[in-house]
Amino acid sequence: MTTTIERGEPVAAGPSSAPHERRRWPRRRISARTVINTTTILVLLYLVAGPLVMLVVTAFEDTSGGVVITPPFPWTLGNLTEVVTNTDTYSVLWTTVLFSAGGLLFALVVSLTFAWLIERTDLPARNVIFVLVVAPQGMPALISAIAWSLLLNPTNGFLNLVLRNVFSLSDTGPINVYSLPWMILVQGMSLVPLTFLLVTASLRGMNASLEDAARTSGASFGTIARRVTLPLLKPAIIGALVYEFVTVVEAVDVPLVLGTPGHVTVLSTTIYDASHPAVGLPNYGVGSTYGLFLLVLALAPLLFYNKIIGSSNSYVTVTGKTFRPKIQKLGRLKPWAMLFAWGYICVSFVLPLLILIWASIQPYFGTLSVAAFKRVTLKSYADTLSSDLFLSALKNTLVLGVATAAGSMILAMLVSWIIVRSRSRFRWLADLLAFLPHAIPGVVIGLATLLIYLILPLPVYGTVWIIVIAMGTQYVSLGTRLTTGGLAQIQRSLEEAAEASGAKTRHVWRRVLIPLLRPVFLNGLLVVFLASIQNLTLPLMLYTQGNLVLSSLIWTRWDYGDATGTAVLSVVMAAITIAAAVFLRGATGRRVGD
Repeated sequence: MTTTIERGEPVAAGPSSAPHERRRWPRRRISARTVINTTTILVLLYLVAGPLVMLVVTAFEDTSGGVVITPPFPWTLGNLTEVVTNTDTYSVLWTTVLFSAGGLLFALVVSLTFAWLIERTDLPARNVIFVLVVAPQGMPALISAIAWSLLLNPTNGFLNLVLRNVFSLSDTGPINVYSLPWMILVQGMSLVPLTFLLVTASLRGMNASLEDAARTSGASFGTIARRVTLPLLKPAIIGALVYEFVTVVEAVDVPLVLGTPGHVTVLSTTIYDASHPAVGLPNYGVGSTYGLFLLVLALAPLLFYNKIIGSSNSYVTVTGKTFRPKIQKLGRLKPWAMLFAWGYICVSFVLPLLILIWASIQPYFGTLSVAAFKRVTLKSYADTLSSDLFLSALKNTLVLGVATAAGSMILAMLVSWIIVRSRSRFRWLADLLAFLPHAIPGVVIGLATLLIYLILPLPVYGTVWIIVIAMGTQYVSLGTRLTTGGLAQIQRSLEEAAEASGAKTRHVWRRVLIPLLRPVFLNGLLVVFLASIQNLTLPLMLYTQGNLVLSSLIWTRWDYGDATGTAVLSVVMAAITIAAAVFLRGATGRRVGD
């Protein structure tokens, strides 16, 4: 017996065709992929979009009585009016632009010079110089600023004392480190290691045959650099500048240490002062409005960068053909190149580190003399390192570093999996949310996180976990940039083979993806750990007595005028970060031909 359906196709009649039985629709099971995709995007929305929305809302609220999240909302344009009509705003904005542009220009010139000397010339000891140029990456900008204050503060700076004694000068100066030019110089030196790494990687991979052809045609070194090398490095240079620009505009360490005594104010310190006033209540509305200004200032260069990258095919020089960079002999320039290389290393790394060590073994800071050598003591180390405050800060720092690194990298792996492997139509949203924290200054993330957890009934305000959440938000973009490339290198067929064998999603992750991504994951852990324990901006924005970490403890000691205690903590912090940096850079490849 058969039954004919509408199209006339015969089908077998069975029990399911009985009119008294209801047709049962199969239940649709939610796959593990859907759960991972949805959960990851929701976490990103919570971490990134939530604080940004809070920042915008607060900027248009009257926060004199606190931040309001339930109707009626005290909407106002007063914050915007106060900021826009204040003439100091434009002065601060101009100072911020000068500070950022000056620091970036210094870092770019020095980085390009070192990259060319190390990758294209016969500079002696170039591999040692490479390590020493990168080594200051292990010294946080806060510590560098403190070291330069000890060296060149106009009252008792070590070098100023030497200059006054040698040239019989007046009681102050002659050099004042608390000024915008010195802020630019110190910030620029702190940017050189990472800028150098970003630029030298592109220069190392660039086909040198074009430079050789120009040289054969009789072009001078200046012409080759202007017409060939720099244009081909344009994407790498602009990419490095855009990345570092966010670092400069968000910085509070150098502006606080060197700018505050000299009354030099930038946007980041303006936001900090508004949300952490010395007296009175915080003005979160004005702080949020300045935060929006800073956010726009940080995002603007990305438009120009995307335009450059969009035409990146114009800069392709590495093809399937074999290429080998030709080493240029320095000749008579070799002594000057050596003087520049070793002189810069001494000024940027050796001298600040030595002055910190010297200040840490003195009962009080003074000039170099026979009497000073007789005063050498390690008592400050014993007193500082055995204090409960230091031990608590060290514990919080380790918790902060480990938790931030683990959380950021786990979330980054999931986001990269969505971007590279998922067929979800929300892949673009995951990519956008993961990229946004890279363009958001840390001081803005700190202020937004502070506002949201003053309101939400979660017991994290005043603990180290609020800093972990803010740090995780900031560094998820860094982790994603590492894991996306690593995941893209893994053939999809390996996962498909496991699934064809009956493996579930969790088995694919545990048996296939995690083992293959282990090197990328561990490298990311080290990078984020190093970055998070050096960060001063977020710990300072979210600082309370219960979440003190080493970076904020160093600033607190310095703000109280304890030069010796500051130096001890700075040496300890520098030792920790330099050790991590050396371990991280240990696998750095050598130049072709070495």
